[in-house]
Amino acid sequence: MWYRTELPCLAALALSVIAIPTPSSSNGPHVLDNVTIFIPPASWTDHSTSYARVLLLDKHCETNNALLTTWTQGAPGEPYFPIYQSIDDGRSWGEWSRVYFNETANGGILLQPFLYELPIQIGQFPAGTILATGNAIPGDFSSTNIDIYASTDVGKTWNYVSNVARGAGPNTTNGAHPIWEPFINTYNGQVVVYYSDQRDPLHGQKLAHQTSTDLVNWGPVVNDVALENYTLRPGMTTVAEMGNGKWILTHELGLAPNPTAPYAVHYRIADNPLEFQSAPEYLLRATDGTISSAGPYVVWTPAGGPNGTIVVSDSTYSELFLNTAYGDPNEWVFTPTGKGISYTRALQVLPNESQVMIVDGGLYGGTNTSVTLGNFLVPGPVSSEDTVSACNN
Repeated sequence: MWYRTELPCLAALALSVIAIPTPSSSNGPHVLDNVTIFIPPASWTDHSTSYARVLLLDKHCETNNALLTTWTQGAPGEPYFPIYQSIDDGRSWGEWSRVYFNETANGGILLQPFLYELPIQIGQFPAGTILATGNAIPGDFSSTNIDIYASTDVGKTWNYVSNVARGAGPNTTNGAHPIWEPFINTYNGQVVVYYSDQRDPLHGQKLAHQTSTDLVNWGPVVNDVALENYTLRPGMTTVAEMGNGKWILTHELGLAPNPTAPYAVHYRIADNPLEFQSAPEYLLRATDGTISSAGPYVVWTPAGGPNGTIVVSDSTYSELFLNTAYGDPNEWVFTPTGKGISYTRALQVLPNESQVMIVDGGLYGGTNTSVTLGNFLVPGPVSSEDTVSACNN
């Protein structure tokens, strides 16, 4: 979040929009570009979309690599996150389900969605369960809530599971006490939910996480990025595991003292994803001097060289930041994509690991936006594991 409160209109009845794919002529016939997932209907008062997220369902080959995506929107009525599905590698999309977050958000708004597929059983939830989270805000704007919903039928139906954390009403001013921007991971038999936290009186905002072994009971708040300077506002955690077994966390730094990058992206690398607070912090600056800024998203793919490639997107540039040296701060390359700029673009490594899907939910504050996607071809050699689909072998 850019620390300007994102408040779309209330949401409910949506119309299904089928995608119109356009293969990329520059990257080859199998690299999609300019695929339209969703355009708000003309009948809606609010035609904005934002904060798109995408999930590849391939953990157990039960869906033949189906894709799910969601975003924030301004539909009339009760708020929900739309769930759209593709079963043809992203070429076409249709509405699959809706997650209403009725435990908290009745009459309110939903912000900052995230989707995750459990790779292992957690409590009563088997591997392959789909989790949906987001920031649920009730109609009186009295609180911010990171709630968990689960689907055991590939995202078709959803049930409330638990509340991870609750903060005060939405307010991006230092000294207020809301929470923002959840991101889900698993590690060592636990679900980890990362988020931005304004509730600590020692920090205007910090990054933290909580863990659970059953998705119902959540452990204490653990700091991930808590800076001594109270004013600075680290936000928007994303995390990825790399091929060397280490983990990378990216975040923006709100109110960073840099005129060319007021939300400069920083990152940390740790031996496990529960111990980022003690890891060194690096500014993400490319070899040409460009500093990544605002709304980062990070993934790692084994394609691109012997160390694979870290891929970072942000909310400022069409280009991506690539690193084939496991995060060496002197090895980031500013790389053109030909894709659009949007608020916190989502990344997804595809079964063909030389391709990374970029899902664009629209520019922050846009009044007429849509949800689109394009695939990026990672430069360099493909990985030894690079296959069309492990499920087809």
